[in-house]
Amino acid sequence: MNLYHKLNNKVIPVNKEKGITTFDAIRKLKRELGGGKIGHAGSLDPIATGLILILTGIATKLSGYLMDLPKVYISDIKLGEATDTQDASGEVIERGDWEKISTGDIEGVLPRFTGKRMQMPPMYSALKHGGKPLYKLARKGKKVDRKAREVHTESIELLSADLPLFRIRVKCSRGLYLRTLSEEIGRSLGVPSHMTGLTRVSVGHFDIEEAISSGEFDRLKDKEDPGINPAEALRHLKQVVMSGPQAADLLNGRAPTVPVDTEVSVGELVRFLRPDGSLGGIGEIGPGRIARIRRVLIYE
Repeated sequence: MNLYHKLNNKVIPVNKEKGITTFDAIRKLKRELGGGKIGHAGSLDPIATGLILILTGIATKLSGYLMDLPKVYISDIKLGEATDTQDASGEVIERGDWEKISTGDIEGVLPRFTGKRMQMPPMYSALKHGGKPLYKLARKGKKVDRKAREVHTESIELLSADLPLFRIRVKCSRGLYLRTLSEEIGRSLGVPSHMTGLTRVSVGHFDIEEAISSGEFDRLKDKEDPGINPAEALRHLKQVVMSGPQAADLLNGRAPTVPVDTEVSVGELVRFLRPDGSLGGIGEIGPGRIARIRRVLIYE
């Protein structure tokens, strides 16, 4: 079996190297596969390293369900300097005295940034204005009005400090900008700051320890069953195992009733598994335990 068939219809955890984009990593893998449909479930900036999820074949349909998973980052921050990009790739635009700041001061302000709050997206982001990514406008020296967005941060922990540098661990929802958080923390301490490094270590139940380096895709050829199948990739959703007739009905647009021994609530998403264990579809629980079909998967 060639690599394309081994990896088709899979989720592939990848440890992205520093200095390349998510799309560079996708192109490298696509060359190894020799083609096929390929996508991702959340990108990382070139300055960042760590976990990205590359999707192939039918698994590209799962992107939205994986992007909403909580994420954990390790972020390095430097006090005393702010940059125009809020990270180490930019030009220093402000300097300030950091020597009166202690690790206790840092630990004291971190709780201010947990829970739900509003955050202003940075100009150096992939958000679009008039069809153009903001970072392209920022590189031309342009600024546009942005709307603050609600973000949720479950926890922030100070891991180490060798001031003016310190490192934090952040568990958060989709949408939080770590470069902006780095500047916000400095601002709350009364000094300029910026992010010097970032690593994403987990996305939901996916962990960087199970990821293959973006520079070692050729090693996938030696693995018997590389990647993660769609049913396992969505293991954070409760499962409903269908009978053969129910699986056939699903293909015709009729979702099965969720068994009474499966605890679900209205609005919850569930995954429908075929008798062979493959993912047949995704549904949203409605009144009377009847699921509204959100996605039906048809394998090639």
